[in-house]
Amino acid sequence: MSHQHHDPHVAGEEVGADRVAQLLAPPGRKVLVTTHRKPDGDAAGSMIGLTRILRGLGHDVVMWHVEGPGLPDDLAWLLGPDEAVVGGPVTDHEERLVVSVDAATSQRMTDDNPSALGGPIINIDHHHDNPMWGHYNLVDGEASSSAEMVVRVADALGAEITSEVALPLYVGLVTDTGRFSYGSTGAQAHVVAARLIDAGVDPAAVFRRVYEGVPFGDVRLVGRALAGARSELEGRLIIAVVTDADVTEAGGQNSDGVVEALRAVAGAEVAAVIRQVHGAWRVSVRASGDTVDVSAIAALEGGGGHRAAAGFTSQRDPDAIIALIRDAVVAQDG
Repeated sequence: MSHQHHDPHVAGEEVGADRVAQLLAPPGRKVLVTTHRKPDGDAAGSMIGLTRILRGLGHDVVMWHVEGPGLPDDLAWLLGPDEAVVGGPVTDHEERLVVSVDAATSQRMTDDNPSALGGPIINIDHHHDNPMWGHYNLVDGEASSSAEMVVRVADALGAEITSEVALPLYVGLVTDTGRFSYGSTGAQAHVVAARLIDAGVDPAAVFRRVYEGVPFGDVRLVGRALAGARSELEGRLIIAVVTDADVTEAGGQNSDGVVEALRAVAGAEVAAVIRQVHGAWRVSVRASGDTVDVSAIAALEGGGGHRAAAGFTSQRDPDAIIALIRDAVVAQDG
């Protein structure tokens, strides 16, 4: 097999769900399903949902993750007692078709040449800046989530959406739409949500599992971050910084709620949280409305994402990061 197809700069074939179904349909298919590093609800939910769909068709499916084995604690509950996410080398990888879900680039999915995982590679994603890095690329930048894309594949395969399939896909849908609040939430997102609820998902139970049960230390950490928030550009840009000292003194770890709280501020067009992580700073950026494309801001530091939600990691200090974001927002005013 030629390796030039695996060069992330060489775009592969753009395909529809029917073509993906053709590739996945043959009986006894050996498949490896994976997703991006630092998985979120859509990444893990889409990987698990697609795996259950394919296993339901009788396929031999391995779930693999570059940071595996396993999933982060906040997502591990989605795995059944007989399900595992493996890491490291896969013994029979050369026999496996590879399906990546929700990874905008191959580098987000693996440190190595993706062909080391098997091939050919099917790239299923909804990031608008995906460079079509797989051999076969089912990419729709208008879709709300990769979970929505997986439902298209299930339909093309003629596979039933069981309650076991519906749960992880609903988690992907609800988290990647910001509880159906982001600009990416089209009518189709609600149509898919209705189908998943009809298949047995309990929305209230999912909400409690995903958004409630927050440790007290995390509440204190969010409080510290919000108390120190800064307003820039006459309130158009709201930023909070979370240091290692904040984490220690609050006794919490998870500051995910901060950026959404900042985004809700009246007049805020862009919200950002700058979090100290392993000697660097991890930055989450969110936009309200359509005035600013935050993925373009993240790209300045080698990051990426969506128009309304993106992220990057920087070695600059927080003041320099704030200046970079501020200048980039002003530059988009033109």
